Amino acid sequence: MRSEPSAYLKGLAFTLALVPVLTGLALGTASAAGIDQKLHDAVPEQYRANGVNVAAFNDWPPDEFIENGELNGWSIDMAKAMSAKLGVTFTFTPTSFDAIIPGLASKRFDAGFSSFGVTEERLQVLDFVPQRKEGTAYAFLKEKNFDIQAEKDLCGHSIAVMTGAWDFQYLQTVSADICVKSGAEPIDLQQFTTQNAAELAVSSARIEMVAAGSAKLQYLAKQTGRFGVSKLTSNAVFNGIGVRRGDPLGPVLRDALQAMIDDGSYKALMAKWGVDGSGMLDAAILVNAAHPATK
Repeated sequence: MRSEPSAYLKGLAFTLALVPVLTGLALGTASAAGIDQKLHDAVPEQYRANGVNVAAFNDWPPDEFIENGELNGWSIDMAKAMSAKLGVTFTFTPTSFDAIIPGLASKRFDAGFSSFGVTEERLQVLDFVPQRKEGTAYAFLKEKNFDIQAEKDLCGHSIAVMTGAWDFQYLQTVSADICVKSGAEPIDLQQFTTQNAAELAVSSARIEMVAAGSAKLQYLAKQTGRFGVSKLTSNAVFNGIGVRRGDPLGPVLRDALQAMIDDGSYKALMAKWGVDGSGMLDAAILVNAAHPATK
């Protein structure tokens, strides 16, 4: 049975106007030489004529992030490669994570490149084209040397999570079903409006750990040299691109990704960013309410 929409998801529909969007647009314009004509012909006329408005998360390296005032990341590179194959211009708006779902619902955006974890709750409002599969990991200051090998090892610890991240609901369940039921201390979950704020809370020792996708935290550890990452990677799910439910853009993006898998550019792109280990896809799929695979 599907769960009812959370207060978070309901509230998003009313908060878009209150969420600041970074200024500046990046344009992905396809060259004629790179167009796959079959894919181009399958693009709905509205997108061929007007292009695709892409909302991109601005705070999730190495997937999507702002660097020197420009959007960067492997997911952004993938969007540009899809634009080239489809022969359709993608216009990018870097924005906060919690602006993307309501922006898609209101048709301000057509696609969200924001490493969405595919969950049953989100399938009530979006369809997804997974880009990879990833689980939750936990980062902490190296000197803490926490030994996190199973969910029970999280009990009693304070953990920072970004508001709206699927890790929050997962850890609520872990705290209730594993910690409390076994008589251990619950997890002290603390939400932060940005991923950077969650990581700063850990680096300043106000919170013990930060939860996020394993690739994201491995990247954090490599870039800073200050963090260790748990051996535990739990609750692996598909994550990827979000579009409005039933929008014909979804199958088009799926087919563009399949073309990248077939010609090897998907693997090469992921290898360039060092995220070609576990979680790589063998075939592109469209996940929706009718076919609700999350893992």
